Amino acid sequence: MHAVVPPPAETLQPPAQIMIALYLRLVREAQGIHQSKAADLLGMSISAVSRWERAETPIQRPDTLRQLLRLYGVKNPHRAFLVQSLPPKRRDRVEAGLARRAPHDHWADVADTEATARYIAVMRMATEVVEYCMRPPAGLGTQAYEQLVLAPEICSIPDVPVLGLPTWVHQVGWAPGQRRTVILDEAVLTQGGNHAAVVAGQLRHLAAPVDQEDPAGGGLKIRILPMSQALFITTVGPVSEVTVLGQRMVASVGLFPSYETGSGAARSVSAGLREALDKAWSRKETRARLVSAAESMERRAAS
Repeated sequence: MHAVVPPPAETLQPPAQIMIALYLRLVREAQGIHQSKAADLLGMSISAVSRWERAETPIQRPDTLRQLLRLYGVKNPHRAFLVQSLPPKRRDRVEAGLARRAPHDHWADVADTEATARYIAVMRMATEVVEYCMRPPAGLGTQAYEQLVLAPEICSIPDVPVLGLPTWVHQVGWAPGQRRTVILDEAVLTQGGNHAAVVAGQLRHLAAPVDQEDPAGGGLKIRILPMSQALFITTVGPVSEVTVLGQRMVASVGLFPSYETGSGAARSVSAGLREALDKAWSRKETRARLVSAAESMERRAAS
C-alpha cells in the first residue's frame, strides 16, 4: 500500500503563484483587456505581464497584484484573498512535518464560487491530467447519470457544480491536445444499481471513448482499478495530477479545491497515481468489464 516516492526532481513554483498566474490571464481575456493596457497601468513592460501570466516570475509587490485585479474587475473579498495568498519571491525549501511540506507548497482555494471556477479552469487548461475517481468526473457523465448522483438521497455533496459560477469560466476552453487519463474505481460498475437503466447508459457512455482511444497515447484514456488492489491511492480518495503552465500540481476537491507542488505529500500522490495506473485493468479488460456491467444492468432494468 505504499507507492515508491521519488526524490525531488525539479524546482516547482508555489501553487498559489501558478493559480494566480492562470487566473490573471483568464480574467483579463474575459474582460477583453490587452496586456499592453495592464503594462501601461503599472508602468511595466508587456513582457513582465506576460511572464507573470506564465508563472515564470512572481509578482513581487502586493500592490501590483491588487491593481491588476481591480483593472480586471475582480472585487473584494476575492481580490484581498488573492493578494494575501501571494507567495514571497524567495521561500524556504526545507520540508517539515509528516506531509514533508516547505512553506507555500500547499494552497487551499477557499474563495467560494471563484475557487470552483478556478478548479474547472485548471482541469480544462491542463496539458496533461491523471486523475483517480470514485465516479465518472465532470465531462464524462451522461445527463441522466449526473442528475442521479446529484440527487440529495444519492449524493449529499454535488461533485459537478454548475450553478452560480462566475461568467469568465464559461469562456475557458479545453487545452488543445490535452492528454487525460481517468482511473475509475471498480465500484463504478455497480454503483447506483437501483437505477439500472441510467447506470447502463453511463457504462456504455464510458466504453465509447475506450473504443476510440488513440493508440499513440494522446487524448482521453479510461482505466478501471480493481478493488482487489489495496493501494495507497485508494486511501487518498479522488485526486489528480495536472500540468498547467508547464508546472505539475496535485489537485483535489473536498470542502474546497486545494493544490500542492514539490512537497513529499505531492510526490507520494504522484507516485500513487502511477502505481494505480500500473495496477489498473488494460484497455481491453476495461472495455470488456464496462460492456459486461452495462449488459447486466440492462437485464436488471428489463426484468
